Amino acid sequence: MRYNRMRAVLAALALGLGATAASASEDQERGFKVEAGNFSLNLMLDAALGAYHASNTNFGLGSTANDSDGPRKGTRNWLEFFVKPSLGMEYDLQGSGAAYGLFSVIGAGTRGDGDAANPSPTAYRPEKLLLEDAAIGWKSGDLFAALGGDALDLSAGRQSIRIGDGFMILEGTANGGRRAASVLGPRTAFEQTAVARINTAPVRADLFHARAVVDQTLTRDSDSPHSEFFGANLEWFESSHADHGRTEYDERKWYAGLMALKFTEADSTAGRNFSFVGSGNGSALGANRDGLEVYSARIGGAVLPMLPDFSLYGEYGIQRNDKARHKVRADAWYLEPQYTLRDLPWSPRLGYRYARFSGDGNPNDQTDKSWDPLFPGNGPRGLGTWTQGEIYGRYTGLGNSNLNVHQVHLKAVPIEDTLRAGVILYRFNFNEPRQTANVTNKGIMDEINLYAEWETPVKGLTVVPVLGAGKARSGLKQSLGTADRTDRTVWLAQIAAAFSF
Repeated sequence: MRYNRMRAVLAALALGLGATAASASEDQERGFKVEAGNFSLNLMLDAALGAYHASNTNFGLGSTANDSDGPRKGTRNWLEFFVKPSLGMEYDLQGSGAAYGLFSVIGAGTRGDGDAANPSPTAYRPEKLLLEDAAIGWKSGDLFAALGGDALDLSAGRQSIRIGDGFMILEGTANGGRRAASVLGPRTAFEQTAVARINTAPVRADLFHARAVVDQTLTRDSDSPHSEFFGANLEWFESSHADHGRTEYDERKWYAGLMALKFTEADSTAGRNFSFVGSGNGSALGANRDGLEVYSARIGGAVLPMLPDFSLYGEYGIQRNDKARHKVRADAWYLEPQYTLRDLPWSPRLGYRYARFSGDGNPNDQTDKSWDPLFPGNGPRGLGTWTQGEIYGRYTGLGNSNLNVHQVHLKAVPIEDTLRAGVILYRFNFNEPRQTANVTNKGIMDEINLYAEWETPVKGLTVVPVLGAGKARSGLKQSLGTADRTDRTVWLAQIAAAFSF
């Protein structure tokens, strides 16, 4: 895989930065490489260790373990870790492209009190070694030289798939439960994939089939639902460096894209899916995927040549299902302008994002209008992308559905190529308060996250500390049914170190 220094952060840390491998065939510029004639092996290693502290969990109500009704803990302290060795293989077919493969396993664990969700899915100190990647493929090399190197890339097996910035498609495996390491979140692979990447310019495309990795036993029936889908993605773009934008999201100066998905099979047992807080809401995330169709359009990057310091990101998606007892009419969109003040010290970048994920104001009308978030993740744009808020996104259980979010993000670079720092402010509101019984107020919570990304003098080692605070608002208090006991501010402190070789 092709890794620059920033991608090493994105691949190994999950403080919302999660692993974001886009293809098993990307050039491998790290690790230990051995070559013998036309055959090469590349051994790579990713590892991370995180320490976490949360106080006033569940906004003062405290949290329990999900395998017992034991005492509530207002303060939780825990450790997470993972180790991911990977083996990449490539065989030069002498003018007919190259065959390749990628194999990896992940061993992960949680120690201490377990994470701060309620109930905590990792309070019993889980640890697990599981297969992550097992994919083979073929890339065309110079076989279609007029279209560019590796213009065609075919792969199959178990691998990660990313579309755009992870708004809908990034994490095919849910972390936590007996998989452990719910915050570091190293597991992202889909299974039974078949992917065709057409890496031409200025238009490229992806055709894919995938199935979510699901094991309800590992997660005590809180895993995502079994889901199998086909999809197509088409992008018009300009590369920021040479022609690397054909294969690498990070190397696209700007892009515009279209995506379509069709779910051919899914588990529609609502009790096996993450449900909304409160009772009587009439909906569960992912309960209507069988037959679901999804369409989206997106834009991103420096879209105005006359304003090189201005970037704009946005996506609009709709979800439709006409299958009996699974009718869906949902939509979601976001718009995020950013501006970098390069003439100021530390080159601060200021961004504002408004994101809307539809909710269901009438849960009893046989049509689900609540957005199914599918398989989002933070992806290539870092902290705060689609794990929205280190407290809301990880510990409230509400997810990216029935949600309106205001986000203000200020990021600066105190030391070029070494130290980045930022602050993110959130205001979360219900899109449709009536979706949850007894809720009339839209306000969910306010949150602030302070963070830094330090690339240490040790090659491949990055440290990311985060401080966060979250305050419940009236709508969330109503949904919890305990408005007089949820006035405490949740405090969060965490630090993770990631190593990539």
